[in-house]
Amino acid sequence: MAHILHRLELSNDIPAQVEVWQLELDLQIAIQDCDLVPLSESERTHALRFYAHADQVRSIATRSLLRKLLAEKTASQPEALHFVTNEYGKPGLRDYGGIEFNVSHSGSFALIALSMAGAVGVDIERHDRQIDVRNLSQYVFTRIERENQLETREAFIQRWVAKESVLKALGVGIANHLQAISILSDDNRHCHIVHDNPAWKDLKVWWIQAPDGYASALAINSKRLACYTAKEN
Repeated sequence: MAHILHRLELSNDIPAQVEVWQLELDLQIAIQDCDLVPLSESERTHALRFYAHADQVRSIATRSLLRKLLAEKTASQPEALHFVTNEYGKPGLRDYGGIEFNVSHSGSFALIALSMAGAVGVDIERHDRQIDVRNLSQYVFTRIERENQLETREAFIQRWVAKESVLKALGVGIANHLQAISILSDDNRHCHIVHDNPAWKDLKVWWIQAPDGYASALAINSKRLACYTAKEN
């Protein structure tokens, strides 16, 4: 099959200026010229360094789609866009400060979030990842999170995608801030954020539609904090 793209339907409490696109990847397909053309030389080099063909396809197809979606929003050519990063490596657009984006991929799926409502983070993970839930939870989750139904691998992944989305929306180093935020579950569909940083008061996170066997989450920081300074490519 060819790659399949569709826009996810989001809940009504997510700002209308936010879009999430899901790309179902054919990881066996030959790399397409139409996906290579929009990429910069450094993006092509980075993708082709991967040993596994599936990783090359995943990197090239996702980055190419990101450029095409951003080009539509900015009335630009995909290959003309320039990316910059903040001090933690979070990417943004050099010449278009009004639009934020974030990307995640796992297995045969990728997510691309576009936002004109603040900084955005998105994450998708497969439920069948081999993880040591008990030992890893001590590092990844706060005490209050560990007390809130994290016994199974599925529960771990579900909470992790929400937490990573939040930290990506903040644009901070994920490893250094894992204990700064707790993600608590109200039920199987809703979650909320607990922290003591007044600067993060505009953070919100949602679990969103995911393929069978996956978990996905979206976070928005309506007070944009990222400062993009370093040229990426």
